[in-house]
Amino acid sequence: MELPDGLRLDGGRLVFPESVCVLHLTDAGEILLVRQERTTHRRSTLELPGGKVREGEHLVEAALRELSEESGCVAHDGEELLTLDMDFSVSVHRTHLVRVHKLVPSQGSAEFGLVWMPLEEAHHLVLGGEITHAPTVAAILLQSRSRQDEE
Repeated sequence: MELPDGLRLDGGRLVFPESVCVLHLTDAGEILLVRQERTTHRRSTLELPGGKVREGEHLVEAALRELSEESGCVAHDGEELLTLDMDFSVSVHRTHLVRVHKLVPSQGSAEFGLVWMPLEEAHHLVLGGEITHAPTVAAILLQSRSRQDEE
C-alpha cells in the first residue's frame, strides 16, 4: 500500500525511501548543520542537511542535490561513509551518511537556516541531549573520534 511522501506498507512493515545526510567539516573544525522546524515533534532541530534518494540516483549525487536544496551550498565531490539502519522493529529505514568536500558556501537561497558550529560545541549538544537526530549524532560522534585520533 502506497502512502504519502514515498512511504509504503509492505507485509506489516512501514518502508521509508532511502535517504542521505550530508556531512561537511571545515578546516577550522566547524560542522554545517541546518535548523529545521519539526512540527511532528513541536520543536526546532539542528540536523545535517539531507533527504530522500530519488529512484536511480547515486548516493553521492543525492547528497550533493540535497545539500544544494537545503543549504544553498554547493560541493563537487563526496564519499559514502556509512549506512544507518534507523529501525529494526516495525519499519525499514536506511540513511546513508555522505561526506562532501570542496564546499562553496551559500550564494543563494537556502530552504533552512544554516548553522556553522564548532565540532566540539556540537559534541556537547549531543551529550546534553539537545541534538538527537540519529544520523547527525552519528556523524558528530564519528568526527569527534576521528579528530581525537589525529591528535
